[in-house]
Amino acid sequence: MNFPAGKVVLKGTIPFDFETIAKSLVDGGFSGYLIQTVKASCIEESVLFFKEGKMYACFAECLSVGAGFKGKEALKYFLNGAKGKGYFQAVELARSQIDLVTAFDEELLLPANLSLKDVAKMVPAVFSDNFQAEKKEAGVFESYGLGDLKI
Repeated sequence: MNFPAGKVVLKGTIPFDFETIAKSLVDGGFSGYLIQTVKASCIEESVLFFKEGKMYACFAECLSVGAGFKGKEALKYFLNGAKGKGYFQAVELARSQIDLVTAFDEELLLPANLSLKDVAKMVPAVFSDNFQAEKKEAGVFESYGLGDLKI
């Protein structure tokens, strides 16, 4: 999924303290998204949208597995990713840009009564590889980048 470009206001490595980062965004009335990229059996990318200091929407995917999740289900993947290995960025957007992203897909929206305190309790202690990519054994030709050759 493509998201609008904005001003990067925070970036760092994963694992990170989700509760501390999210609290600073919530307290600052942040509108934008927190995006993270995690290396596991596949490259996971997940995005948590904030609108005027409230956690608003969420999306998580692993393209190589062909799996994606939206809303509260995606939030579980996002929180799990905060314990993995990778990078994150907080990207500031205008409120209208947040509205535009979610206008075409209401499944992204999180419950309106979701509080930071409740979400912080959902963060796992350790990372779990939830997107299971199938490991393919490379043949002789594939290992040399010649997988299209037929014998």
